[in-house]
Amino acid sequence: MNRPTTPNYLLLAGFLLVVSNLASADELPGKNSQWKDAVVTQLDVDFADTGFHARWEYYRCDCGDVLIWIEQGAPDGVLTGELLIIDGQVLLARGFGQSGFDLAPMMQAPTLMLQLTLALLNHSQPRGPAAVQEKQTWQVTEPDRDFSINTGLASGVFAAPWSINGSGWVTEAGHRRFELTYQFTNPLSGGAGGSDSMKMSGDLDYSKRVFPYPQDTLLEDWEIQWFSLGEDEPRVVERGLTLKSLREKIADM
Repeated sequence: MNRPTTPNYLLLAGFLLVVSNLASADELPGKNSQWKDAVVTQLDVDFADTGFHARWEYYRCDCGDVLIWIEQGAPDGVLTGELLIIDGQVLLARGFGQSGFDLAPMMQAPTLMLQLTLALLNHSQPRGPAAVQEKQTWQVTEPDRDFSINTGLASGVFAAPWSINGSGWVTEAGHRRFELTYQFTNPLSGGAGGSDSMKMSGDLDYSKRVFPYPQDTLLEDWEIQWFSLGEDEPRVVERGLTLKSLREKIADM
């Protein structure tokens, strides 16, 4: 996985574009909806035989901001916390216990895995979530073409051959549940013919939801990093700063 050299605020703006275009509340989802249009996405990822498991929950505000709740488990411990992306220019974080460290790497895994999962869903059911009513079983095999993704914050290439086995179904109005197993070639795993796999499962909610943090939320227990100003490390949020006043500051710049 490689980190690009593009300024971080442009990369975050690109990520917001990937998860933009909120679906209308009465569509749930409409016939033209895409997998990425979910308002709330719950995603669990297990990497085979590595001891790594992650659970991410993504909330999209109708103002365009994105909140990510993170729980990542590995053999050396568990990492939990929250990231809040404001207008693609500012990143807020709390709960990680990593004061003073560049926040950009915290975005890599959740953005990369969300884009990968959405791409696999597009391959599995190209007509989008509205095409899923009764439970469907998906099988996709690609023998020749490598599979590449690039979030702007991180990139990855999965060598051919690769395959998807999975299913999707409706759990309740506006929701689509999915389970996917993605198997791909990895020469570093068991020699030239080696392969690895990962499992993704989750829930996509296309209904209108109230954003977890209202405009008057005080941000004093968060750390803030202004990517648009070229900052490469966070600082403690100033006293009295609310989500509304931060958005106003960004708008005035």
